[in-house]
Amino acid sequence: MQRVVPWLLFAACAASPSMPPGVEAHDRQGRPLSAPPLADAARQLAEANLEAAQQVLAGNPRDVTAIVWVGRRLGYLGRFREAIATYTRGLERHPGNPELLRHRGHRWLTVREFVHAEQDLAAAAEACRSVADAIEPDGQPTPGRPPHSTLHYNVHYHLGLARFLRSDFAGAERAWLDCLAVVANDESRVAVTHWLWCARMRQGNVAGAAAVVAPIRADLDVVENRSYHQLCRLYRGELQVTDLRPVEGSAGAAMAFGLWHYQLATGDREAALAGLRELAAQPGWTAFGVIAADVELGRQ
Repeated sequence: MQRVVPWLLFAACAASPSMPPGVEAHDRQGRPLSAPPLADAARQLAEANLEAAQQVLAGNPRDVTAIVWVGRRLGYLGRFREAIATYTRGLERHPGNPELLRHRGHRWLTVREFVHAEQDLAAAAEACRSVADAIEPDGQPTPGRPPHSTLHYNVHYHLGLARFLRSDFAGAERAWLDCLAVVANDESRVAVTHWLWCARMRQGNVAGAAAVVAPIRADLDVVENRSYHQLCRLYRGELQVTDLRPVEGSAGAAMAFGLWHYQLATGDREAALAGLRELAAQPGWTAFGVIAADVELGRQ
């Protein structure tokens, strides 16, 4: 019989006392958002992976990596509030731990609580000053591709998102410059470059935006972040809007937000707002592109 660590029960019970059952977040208009549906096979695999992670943690309840993986596996099941509670309990045992702060900050972004996200990620960025960087393993890896992001990269990347979503474009730029400084591969480079371009354009720094995409070439080694790669080439003037084709999932949401934000930043406000409204209404509400679209509409 599986052993259950007592604080795992705490995490399940205390996931979000302020939320109705089954509700993970609310959108800009206050509509409740529930965990995205999963196909039966995907759900069974995710639940099996969560059970295995819980068993590992039961054997070593103080292990930070084990805590992180329980939280990540909860997140893959759409149980974001439980994931946050898991990281919170972990932080009670390991105050200021940058890994736990990084992952909790990410999930605060998912549930659209951006103030909490920025607080966690800013604390993680400070903690990273005294912690060596390390590759973060992929929870849902692409076959044949090694993990391409690191702890420091993810801390600064998500901190930039938190600030961008709070309309602190200068703060977002600083975080993404820190992120760019630790980039070690093209997959990561195109993702942060896209967002840095966005932050500079929102500050009216057109020359600075052009400078950041200048190094992005067509022949970069990019497989997973092709949407961001194509957007950067659009910003460079190598591609036109009509050259970018819609794709599915979070990559599609990223591309859609980038396209409509490009229209907004370069003057076609009417088309941009229509596209953002359509994107914000998509059911895949956990994608950063959808979150950003919903936030952007609230700014207009």
